[in-house]
Amino acid sequence: MQAHVDPATSTEPDVPELEGNAALSLTVANPATKTAADPAQTLRVLDMGLTMNEKLHQMRKQTRSILTATRNSRNRIAPERVEEMENRFADADVFLDWLTTEVQMTPNIKTSAGVELALNNLVDPKNNVPEELAGQAKVLLDKYKAEKWGEDIVPDEDPAEGSSAQPQPQPLPAVGPIVNVVQLPAANDPTFGVGGIMYGVVADTTGKRKDYRIRADLPRKSPKEYGHNGIALGSWYPFQINTLFWGAHGARMGGIAGSVMTGAWSIVVAATYEDLDTDHGDIIYYSGSNSHDNTDPKKTAPASQGTKALTASHQTQNPIRVLRSGGASNRSRNRHLPSCGLRYDGLYRVVSSRHRFNKKGGLYEQFKLERLPGQTPLSELQRSSPTTAQVFARGQL
Repeated sequence: MQAHVDPATSTEPDVPELEGNAALSLTVANPATKTAADPAQTLRVLDMGLTMNEKLHQMRKQTRSILTATRNSRNRIAPERVEEMENRFADADVFLDWLTTEVQMTPNIKTSAGVELALNNLVDPKNNVPEELAGQAKVLLDKYKAEKWGEDIVPDEDPAEGSSAQPQPQPLPAVGPIVNVVQLPAANDPTFGVGGIMYGVVADTTGKRKDYRIRADLPRKSPKEYGHNGIALGSWYPFQINTLFWGAHGARMGGIAGSVMTGAWSIVVAATYEDLDTDHGDIIYYSGSNSHDNTDPKKTAPASQGTKALTASHQTQNPIRVLRSGGASNRSRNRHLPSCGLRYDGLYRVVSSRHRFNKKGGLYEQFKLERLPGQTPLSELQRSSPTTAQVFARGQL
């Protein structure tokens, strides 16, 4: 992570507060807008980069812009700057959508990116923030406070980023985040519309790569619940981002989602960790996060948040939703994985833990999970999910 940068020390230009200037009356454009050429709706989305360093860098720029807008909207501003402030608030609206759909808040993001300060400024009535934007900021601020800014939550991280190996430093982008305008699918779109396998997600093809993003204009289910959470056994998802929209799994990239205090809500069993995990179907031996990396044969690596969550699951006995993730290569030795996508296979409980050695000779902790009785047999789920139609539809993406 980069060193802390105080967003209050903004490089954004201040707007002079002069007597006789026009009173500020700002509006924020609806993120879902109509285009003149096409009656289909569009959605403004942010491209904040790929790595966490890039995202933190761009978040700081966004929070500085918010501070500039709120600091100069208290009283009066020059008429020629009203449009600039409207644009800043419109960008803030898209930024809050991005925080809501793309970010698992952590104490580091809260402080390093200045998110708390920006949200507090948006909800301050003295700052004359557009009512809808201030309301959105309050909802987000209340949510983060209730969750203690993710203090107890397992952070969502790419397994590669979570590795102890030191990545090569990459130059940070000189320009601010790009606001892309993506077209929303029709409600009857067979893939992205209601009932389609990608419902709740939109494809952003405006850049060099295709990105899937959770739609901020649709209600989504929170994954931060124990039990089935309304998810039917055998439910299938094309990608992990789809599980996040439907509340099946609580991380876009990470394999463990949950609380270090009360336990994991859900885990993903994948071929990536076959050298560490053993899947017998109703019994799973599952490793904690970053178990590949340790080289010490006498001592396990410091417990990650994911490992702490599994330890808490053992203590609380809260059930864990287990999803299995397949792959196109089909080279996995695990016969319980789906051919592609992710399948929800029901509730398991951590019953014990033990120590094992990884390929580097390092000690790691492994947890034994047992499937709860009274659920549809795994063999039946494997036969019925995914369907031929689902596999075909995913292949067309």
